[in-house]
Amino acid sequence: MSRLRMRHFQLLDALDRLGSLRQVALELDIKQPATLALINDLEFAVGVPLVKRERSGTTLTSAARLLLARGRVALQEVALGREMARSRGAGGGRLRIGASPYLINSLMPELVTVLRSGHPGIQIDIQEGTLDALVADLEKGKLDAVLGSVDRAAVLSSEVSLEASFLAAEPMCIVAGRDHALFARAKCSLAEVLAGPWALPHVSSHLRAIFDSAVFDCGAQPIAPDLECRGIDNLLALAAAAGLLTLAPRSEITRRRWKGRVVAIDSPLRLIGPPYVFVGRRYAQPVPEVELLRELAASAARKLFGPAEPAASRRRR
Repeated sequence: MSRLRMRHFQLLDALDRLGSLRQVALELDIKQPATLALINDLEFAVGVPLVKRERSGTTLTSAARLLLARGRVALQEVALGREMARSRGAGGGRLRIGASPYLINSLMPELVTVLRSGHPGIQIDIQEGTLDALVADLEKGKLDAVLGSVDRAAVLSSEVSLEASFLAAEPMCIVAGRDHALFARAKCSLAEVLAGPWALPHVSSHLRAIFDSAVFDCGAQPIAPDLECRGIDNLLALAAAAGLLTLAPRSEITRRRWKGRVVAIDSPLRLIGPPYVFVGRRYAQPVPEVELLRELAASAARKLFGPAEPAASRRRR
């Protein structure tokens, strides 16, 4: 193991992407026999075969893919550590955070304000995306943490050990735009709600899965929305303008900007949303910047959404 270097993991990464030892040698700017020597070093250190040589090319074994999953994180971490070491003279540091669009709009302003007040030199890189894609980037070492309604199965099935901390939970509700027939109704029937018309998140989103599950549990046929769009803000704005039904977290529709434009309706369609969680990689020794981010995210979530559930609810792998 003491003979292994970053070059060995760079080779595995390139081989996984290129599938050719000749192409790997060109990319790493080494001779092809040197690639074979690096593979031999790795296989000797790990004790199992890592590559399969076939007519179609050279591919990785399942054992190599498990090693590579962690090797890619190591490469990312070393590169980030180098960058942070260089920036320390300016009092810096860097955190790369992935979050759902809703939490970027609702939770992130409070979190960034508190973070920068205590650490004014820190650099913060916030990335928006689907939660599945963000968790995949976290696994690869491209992000330090993900905030959102991440499914527990995604955490447990990861090839890299992840841990999820509860941040908050809030009820989801059905919302009617101002020109919808249900806007001024105190109550409505299930048939009236299902009739729509609907503005819904895309099928691939967690919110859409929540909605479709609620419809299924009622024994109704799947809803074909009139409009599909990404982002809570976008859905509410479109529902308000076009007189549509949509869904949103309760805390969002209580904001002043939505007053008189949308309203939560008392509906038999019950939406059970997953909690918001902070997901990070599990380290043998805690990383101070990530632990600080975790604590501040929990504090900001309590301020915005109310008290968190007991600490025992924290799940680890």
